[in-house]
Amino acid sequence: MGMHHYRFSISWPRILPTGYANKINAKGVEYYQSIVSECLRHGIIPVATIYHWDMPVAIQDLGGFMNPDIVPHFVNYARVVIRSLPGVGVWNTMNEPKLVCTRGYGEGAFAPGIQNSGYGEYQCAYVLVLAHAAIYRMYKKEFPHYKAKMSIVIDGEWNEPASKKIQDIEAAERRNQFEFGLYANPIFNGDWPQVVIDRVEEKSAMENYLSSRLPRFTRKQIEFVKGTFDFLGFNNYWTHIVADAEESSSEGPPSYVNDIRVVFKDDPKWKVASCGFNIVPWGIRKMLKWCKDNYNNPPIFITENGVCDNGTSLIDFERIQFFQDYLGEVLNAIYEDGVNVYAYTAWSLIDNFEWLQGYSAHYGFYHIDFEDPERKRIPKKSARYYRDICVRGELPKRENLKSYLN
Repeated sequence: MGMHHYRFSISWPRILPTGYANKINAKGVEYYQSIVSECLRHGIIPVATIYHWDMPVAIQDLGGFMNPDIVPHFVNYARVVIRSLPGVGVWNTMNEPKLVCTRGYGEGAFAPGIQNSGYGEYQCAYVLVLAHAAIYRMYKKEFPHYKAKMSIVIDGEWNEPASKKIQDIEAAERRNQFEFGLYANPIFNGDWPQVVIDRVEEKSAMENYLSSRLPRFTRKQIEFVKGTFDFLGFNNYWTHIVADAEESSSEGPPSYVNDIRVVFKDDPKWKVASCGFNIVPWGIRKMLKWCKDNYNNPPIFITENGVCDNGTSLIDFERIQFFQDYLGEVLNAIYEDGVNVYAYTAWSLIDNFEWLQGYSAHYGFYHIDFEDPERKRIPKKSARYYRDICVRGELPKRENLKSYLN
């Protein structure tokens, strides 16, 4: 494929079966060491994610991301991983914290399945951000001889105002700050976004709470978290049209959705992938520009962007069109908007397990035959297209795209 880097994640339970650093699984460590060594042997930069949603049961039993006391255990796990894999070229502390917090501790759709909306999302964000910062500070202090950069990976959905009305413009910005800024602002600017602070405090008062449901960082914690990045890890899949919503009743239970107070929808003219994601190339450009404007134009590593198919054909022209359009908008963001994007990762190399969708959503350049005991890997038509981009360092001409179907 001619790829320059390979992104993979490390499983906490695989490295530390008890969840704690008292017992290290040597075979688990060797597995990841073999991946790193093989990448380096072929001149490929290993990009490793320390936490991609698989928390040991023992740590979850302590409360998971609801309990700040798990932070030292998180750091101990990260220390073992970092010490064991000196060849890693880029470190991601955590992947997509928004989904961990909103889906895992608010809605309860993802593990650990906690339905505690209006509380869980914020407490999770508070502990998760502190854990990220603690890992980063430990890394810089204890491994100064390592040259690999480190940051967090945040998924960004662009929210397009439904109209030019100030209420809709503010609603779209409010959702950007709740969904992205909640995790990025403490790291890049210090503390929660002001609109989040004000809105949750206002809504909490309306609901007769004595204080805000949003946990507040101390001044020392703000200083500890701020600046814990070497770049911004950025994932992108969705774009929405967002409008202001009426205020909800103060008599019901607290709700993260009511705190944001927006309604959103998709344009019926937009293309939709087989797994339900809309395809809106200009959305990634706008979200990248928003990150530039809000976080002082940091170096941006696009760590995920891709489209699924239904697995019925290797002739995936929609995927070729997707990357042509999205990469074109990334280039526009770089050369017309001045966004500092320096790396890009397509999701994904091979079809894989996609959480609640299981193996039904096929994102890979390579199809996996799960009926074959050898799990045979078969290239789709998009594999040759993306290989040419990696090798040549440029997008093919649009009029030549159909040639990849031959």
